[in-house]
Amino acid sequence: MEPCAQPPEAAIHGLTLRFPPDLERPFDEDYFRKSVGQVRIGQIVGAAVYAAFAVIDPWVIPQIAPQVWAMRALIIGCFALVFLFTFAPSFRRWMQPVVAGIVLVSGLSMVLVLLIAPTPERELYFGGIMLVTMAGYTYMKLRFMWAVLVAFGLWAAYDVADILIRETPLAILVTNNLFLFGTNVVGMFAGYHMELYIRRVFLQQREIEHKDAQLTRVLFNMLPASIAERLMREPCTIAERFGAVTIMFTDIVHFTQYSSRVAAEELVAMLNEIFSAFDQLVEKHGLEKIKTIGDAYMAAAGLPTLREDHTEAVADFALDLQHVLARLNSSRDEPIHIRIGIHTGPVVAGVIGTKRFAYDLWGDAVNTASRMESHALPDTIQVSRATYERLRDRYELKRRGPIEVKGKGEMVTYLLVGRKS
Repeated sequence: MEPCAQPPEAAIHGLTLRFPPDLERPFDEDYFRKSVGQVRIGQIVGAAVYAAFAVIDPWVIPQIAPQVWAMRALIIGCFALVFLFTFAPSFRRWMQPVVAGIVLVSGLSMVLVLLIAPTPERELYFGGIMLVTMAGYTYMKLRFMWAVLVAFGLWAAYDVADILIRETPLAILVTNNLFLFGTNVVGMFAGYHMELYIRRVFLQQREIEHKDAQLTRVLFNMLPASIAERLMREPCTIAERFGAVTIMFTDIVHFTQYSSRVAAEELVAMLNEIFSAFDQLVEKHGLEKIKTIGDAYMAAAGLPTLREDHTEAVADFALDLQHVLARLNSSRDEPIHIRIGIHTGPVVAGVIGTKRFAYDLWGDAVNTASRMESHALPDTIQVSRATYERLRDRYELKRRGPIEVKGKGEMVTYLLVGRKS
């Protein structure tokens, strides 16, 4: 049984919000793919907002408006360069440090204005630092830790400028620091939970994809590939008529007596070993495994994909079954014997069930193939006259003679011996 799934938070580091390395790499790719569009929009919006504030520069700080405009032009140019860089293949690797850099530079430009602008007008630009800080936490697609580094870097730069260079009055310094503290608390709370939500969604999406892949594998194990694909594209009733297919049944001789003598585990292990070997041969010869019922194994060729050599494919499969069983018996104390029956004819094939799908065949040809197996001798491959007519030119077959077949009356059957040399 699979271990119980852990909640999404279990794989996320509580502080850094990082996954273990095997998850972090695919998350990086997913995050970039979903974020790069917003990063581009962020550069456009950032440049536009930065340019819009140029309107107030001549009004608030006319003495240094030309210098501030030059600085704004430089920052807008940086936004433009980052926007262009987002289209480069290498941006995937550098997205976080580059975006962090442009946010930090735009914030530091506000600190620079505070340094060079006259008092008291310069205090009006303090809000720009808070605006840039919140943009870094919430809109620019910075990871939480990158946003924290940028925000605290701006905070430190402001305090250095105010304390060591500007000698800002204590009341203003304390008030502004409280504003920065509040901005960072709100920003960290928002940024942390935004990234936590994104990572939870990523984990849940992976879990959905994993479950979907499991369901797909189960469906493809239950049904032929072409039928499973049709059901996945458009769930509907699937039923088809085939003019000629070749059907094979095989079962274990005296299975009932054998099953009463051995332990359940040994019985299941034996069936699993034999049927697993049969499944490999089905793949090798391109047949469709229809079903197993107890110790009986049913396969067919010529459906759902048509093929001209369906009878030869089943004949080769049956001969290989005998060879594989002989190999398996060489390591067993008590050998297993099987009967094989083959018939060729028309059938109807389709999918039945709503909760558990099954691909099955119906028609007299199915009954005849089953009778060929049930009336066969141990360790022989018995085929009908219809199958014999398709094989006689390339295979060695022995006439068994007319036999009485339940529900069919007297039938002439043949034993498949091997391919002609």
